[in-house]
Amino acid sequence: MVPITQICKFFIVLFITCTICKGSLATENSLNDYGNYLEWIFAKETKDINKLKKTFKKISLNNVKEETLEELLFESIIFDDWKNAKEISIKLSQVNTENITANLFLLVDSFLEKKEVNLKTITNAKSQLLDSNFVEAILIWAGKNKKLEFENKLDECIPLLCVHYGMSLMLDGEKKKANKFFQKIQNKNFSSARVRELQLYASLRFNDKTKAKELIESLSYKDLNLKNYDLRNISNNLEILNPVLTNRDGLAEVFYNISSWYYQKDLYKFSIFFGKLSLKLRKDFNAMRLLLASSFEIIDLKSNADEIVSKVKTKNPYFMKFLKIRISLNDKNINQNKIRILLENLSKNHPKNWELKILLADIYRVDKKYNESIDLYSQIIEDVLAENKWSIFYSRGIAYERSNNWKKAEADLKMAMKLQPNDPYIINYLAYSWLDREMNIDMALNLLEKAVELEPTDGYILDSLGWAYYLSNLIEQSIYFLEKAVSYLPNDPTLNDHLGDAYWKSGRYEEAQSQWKRVLIIDPEFKTKEVVKKKIEFGI
Repeated sequence: MVPITQICKFFIVLFITCTICKGSLATENSLNDYGNYLEWIFAKETKDINKLKKTFKKISLNNVKEETLEELLFESIIFDDWKNAKEISIKLSQVNTENITANLFLLVDSFLEKKEVNLKTITNAKSQLLDSNFVEAILIWAGKNKKLEFENKLDECIPLLCVHYGMSLMLDGEKKKANKFFQKIQNKNFSSARVRELQLYASLRFNDKTKAKELIESLSYKDLNLKNYDLRNISNNLEILNPVLTNRDGLAEVFYNISSWYYQKDLYKFSIFFGKLSLKLRKDFNAMRLLLASSFEIIDLKSNADEIVSKVKTKNPYFMKFLKIRISLNDKNINQNKIRILLENLSKNHPKNWELKILLADIYRVDKKYNESIDLYSQIIEDVLAENKWSIFYSRGIAYERSNNWKKAEADLKMAMKLQPNDPYIINYLAYSWLDREMNIDMALNLLEKAVELEPTDGYILDSLGWAYYLSNLIEQSIYFLEKAVSYLPNDPTLNDHLGDAYWKSGRYEEAQSQWKRVLIIDPEFKTKEVVKKKIEFGI
């Protein structure tokens, strides 16, 4: 028979062992969670988007602060991980029942799944993130069996709410009441492009042809053949206006309004969050897609922006706007050949569209296909409207200058400046081209002083003025503007080279050598690196 003391000892050892093992596992899990968290933070700091996509899903939602959960929610939305976003939103609402972002996500989720929407979480929330007028607009579309006293709302409603009350009444067939709200918007002269679209739809429904024609003129819709949409075309194609035809469309409109509000405040993360909710409700929403693409481009998520703007049909009246955004993203995220081929095909199919030809000519110029770009600019220079001619002369002038045809370049740049005398960039290009050839230095100096007055914070224009002073042997003035230019563009090798030359001329030899050395650090293959090396060794 085993003594009782030995049995006790066995169970004590077993208990201690289990406790230690459990503690070790807990510690190991904690370390893994912490490691995932650090990896996620590092991906954010280095802006490694591919790494970020992989790491944000690994973060344990347990024992995480509300701010971190909210950040993870934003990233889930940005990367279209709606399942993860829902899980995080539920967790967030448990941590803080009044968290407005989580509650709005869950509201949209319930709305889409046709479940009962919990409006109390929105109406009871005391959030600085959302204006009370937006909450009221949400209630217009998401409130079930809610009798709205429209007549009382007419006197007090701000333009935002006037739009939504008007659209809601139209949806209910109350045209006369709806018209009163739209009339109030008109009387207040409040009108964004999107509001004008909704007003146009309302005018067509009210059979107000005079107002409809006026709005069509202000919207300037054109197809790819540069043919203006008229009353008949739009009346037969009302879908191009993205009218609000359902409560779902109306709710998408509210989130567009919220997204736009945050965009105007430069809070792009929030703008994207609400924009994504809007598109989740209505994927063909043109105005929202444009705004969202712009936000993505600003925060340097260009691949996300490209995904939005590349899926647009040519019959879309916004097509040219989407195309221009896509081209602006071209340098980093889109295969340049794809854009060029697309533009070439579009130009063949729409030969009268000078805007397409300008875009194609610009692509050729960037690709250093100067002759092709010059041919296109020359073809269209007589076709464009008078107010746009200066930009064609400017662009063709640049192409001539880059292809070493200075005589024609100078003529075009002078013409561009004659047509647009207060454009600082035209002035700068012409004046610096003179300085680069050491000609018309006094005239260039006068022009560049004007350019800096027009655009006092542009590093390149400041550099041009500083270099004009240098060539005029006014070294102290030169140093002042060159230092200012480098402060704006510290990693530009040419600007640092110019500053080094000015320092040397003023007798500040060590500082000059430091600037020249910096040039080769910034760009070891700088175009005049051999000249810079000699300056470092021998000076000027």
